[in-house]
Amino acid sequence: MKPAGRGLEIVSIGLGQAGGNLAAEFFRRGYRALAFNTAHTDLASLAPGSTNLSLPSEQRIYIGIDGYDGAGADLNYGRECIAAHAERIHDAVAAHAQGADIVVLTAGFGGGTGSAISALVETVQDLSLPIVTLTTLPHEHESGIAKVNAVRAVNGLVGKPLLGWILIDNSLLSRVHGGVSLDRYYEKINRVIIEPLDDFNRLNDQEGVQAIRPLDGEDLRTLLLSGGVLGYGSGELHKLSVEKVMETIRENLQYSSLMPSGMALDRISYLGIVIEASEEALKETPFSFFEQINEQLKDESGGAAVYIGVYRSTRIKNTPAVWRLLTSSQALPDGIQEMVSVARREGGALQDKLNRELTALDLSEIENLELFRYNTRKTGVDSPGKRRIPKRPDFSVETPVNLSSPVSRGGSRSGKPVESVQESEMRFSLASSSADDSISEKNENEGLAKSLLSPGQESLVPHAKASEADRETYDRLMKEYREAKSEDERNQIVERLKTDARSSSSLIRYYAVRAMTKLDTDVFRETLESATDDEDATVRAIAKKALR
Repeated sequence: MKPAGRGLEIVSIGLGQAGGNLAAEFFRRGYRALAFNTAHTDLASLAPGSTNLSLPSEQRIYIGIDGYDGAGADLNYGRECIAAHAERIHDAVAAHAQGADIVVLTAGFGGGTGSAISALVETVQDLSLPIVTLTTLPHEHESGIAKVNAVRAVNGLVGKPLLGWILIDNSLLSRVHGGVSLDRYYEKINRVIIEPLDDFNRLNDQEGVQAIRPLDGEDLRTLLLSGGVLGYGSGELHKLSVEKVMETIRENLQYSSLMPSGMALDRISYLGIVIEASEEALKETPFSFFEQINEQLKDESGGAAVYIGVYRSTRIKNTPAVWRLLTSSQALPDGIQEMVSVARREGGALQDKLNRELTALDLSEIENLELFRYNTRKTGVDSPGKRRIPKRPDFSVETPVNLSSPVSRGGSRSGKPVESVQESEMRFSLASSSADDSISEKNENEGLAKSLLSPGQESLVPHAKASEADRETYDRLMKEYREAKSEDERNQIVERLKTDARSSSSLIRYYAVRAMTKLDTDVFRETLESATDDEDATVRAIAKKALR
């Protein structure tokens, strides 16, 4: 039986700290919710009375391994925990999600527990639940480990029997809501994330609102379970015109304040638009207004399924109308590819640091100095000059580095081999929808089958190897260019940077193009123009910015 006032019975299951907080926000709004976590401390933070976001004890389930409290950004450990508690997780979800129209799995990508969400999906796969995942992407200021974990997590969901993906961009949220106090920030953004979905689910049971052309529960179910990447948003509409509505839709897709940027109408397969306006505004709007919107949306989207809802509100008087948008696409937004490029670059840089040897200090001039008149201590320890610095572990190609776990562990907690960045090959290909032929054509893979994390390679030229792709090298080249006393010296550096800009390593290309933008745009204009077509989104971005 559905709760009063809602179109669909939505059940939330949270994994990890962020996922548990989002599930608690669903629970605060009256939905069934459950939270799994590998950390007692995170579950304790959801205890009733601790914050405004809370869950009863029976809805907070610990799935860690004895001796550890939390995953510590170790993705492999998160997977191990889910495997170790698979039966318990399976039974809890089966009981909790019984009768649900939609099961929303919530998680934060970047940490070790939430990023293991694909393992959770596999654990409950035989239950054939109508699953939608709602996941957050790491902030741009978070570490390379978090970004690599996030990319692996997204890739891990590909091919799973999901009926909808929701990707939330934490960087965008922090820009919009960065002024909120630290103690209230996460509570605020959890509400911002969940509220639009809750509003859609309560459309037809709002006090003071009458449906003229409803978007009912079955329409909402179709939109949410359309088998694609879901996007949503809401805002004010100061003028009811076809041009203004279309402009609002385009801008929300391209520059959402919630989802990764870079979505376009021609990639959309399903679209729901709801307009809530005052009686006065609706009286001045001809019926053809909605027909024109419907036709233009179908035309610009190339035949998407369009659902339009119109509501009269007595709550809105002499104020702007309200719009709500819900879309589905079988293509990932451009912002995801940019995150992958950053993860590749920062992950590669971190691996390069781990591959370096710790250089022993040169003590040749001081190791034999005697600074005490008498040696009063008799110990079995060698003299300081004979002590040796222990050799650090070998992080060569033969022993892959696991960037999803702290370096101090040296491997998974179960003793199993860890997975290197190079082993995580990205294959984005979303399952096609089961809609009619015209829509299923649109649901074909739109460039998602891309390898997103490729192995680090050496440059094709002798100037710079991948192991030398660090900021210090190129900062030194910039300094030498500026201090060069002859044209020949400068030309040698120019040729070096131009050659490195054609390297097979995206990290080397990034540092080379970055150096060019800081030296002389005119000297490197031709190379920078070529870099605007680089396969790496970050390289393209800095080249375009320099030329502008």
